[in-house]
Amino acid sequence: VLREDILGKTTARRAEDLVGRVFVRRFLRPDDRPARLLKQLLSGDVSPVLFSDLCMLYSARLDALLRDTIAKVYWPAAEAGQISFGQRDVLAFIENSQAQGRMEKPWSDKVRIKVARGLLRALCDFGLLQEVRRSRYEIRNYHPTEKAVVYLANDLHFSGATDSGLIRHDDWQIFGLRPPDVVSAMDRLATEGWWIVQAAGSVVRITWTHKSMEEVADALAR
Repeated sequence: VLREDILGKTTARRAEDLVGRVFVRRFLRPDDRPARLLKQLLSGDVSPVLFSDLCMLYSARLDALLRDTIAKVYWPAAEAGQISFGQRDVLAFIENSQAQGRMEKPWSDKVRIKVARGLLRALCDFGLLQEVRRSRYEIRNYHPTEKAVVYLANDLHFSGATDSGLIRHDDWQIFGLRPPDVVSAMDRLATEGWWIVQAAGSVVRITWTHKSMEEVADALAR
């Protein structure tokens, strides 16, 4: 990063912080598989939106506050038809979590505001919000790309999830999808040859086309 000046005129210390505290946490833990798969995707013809969707997935998996803000604050607001979304929404969630004893120790007002601003910027970067004017955000009509659904479904499968468990996995909440939405999306994508889905009530059986995530990434990159 420093040698190729990827982050522009960022200081060496700042660059090391971003790599060590952000990139490493999100894409190199518990191992480097996320980074390798994303690199494989980027070597092909993938859309920036797919890359953004997957970055959001990995980021939310390892950042509980980001995940909860998306799943428990953003999506309920979006589904209720709320248009504006801002610091007040996030602060109310943080304060409620603190009141319920879900945080190890209370944060000062200054820290809560700083964290809320960072979360709003992240939601904006991932395409969930748009900044209409300085520090004023509105909810975007966001939907994950079809290829992000393909990626996540296969990732859960190769991570050991059962077919029925996969449909109900909490990771779909990051994309705002409930089990019926997941089944519908997988039925639709089955026509493109990604898998074969057989569903009868709560019983789901999936025949998978690819044998590894590397094969999936290669197919998505074409």
